[in-house]
Amino acid sequence: MSKYADVTSHQRDELFCDVSTLLKSVDDTFDPDRIAPDAHLLSLTLGSLQLLEFLNRLEERFRISIPDEDLVIDRFSTLEKIVAYVASRQAEAGDGR
Repeated sequence: MSKYADVTSHQRDELFCDVSTLLKSVDDTFDPDRIAPDAHLLSLTLGSLQLLEFLNRLEERFRISIPDEDLVIDRFSTLEKIVAYVASRQAEAGDGR
């Protein structure tokens, strides 16, 4: 996931906004203004079923594929980690196509 460093701050901000919107769509109690980017989402807001729904929506929205080997809760435990993951998957898709 080293390609995250190549993402501009503007792109990162857009990803944070888009990911936050998706989180809000699966959990209407999610408030990105009240949750730090490094806060553990499962302990704050998301249940495991909501997390699965969120991951499906991530794949659809960003046109990425999340391989089974990447389905590790820690990889998606914070907003910051999710944004980094999406950015790296997008960069990999862009490099390979």
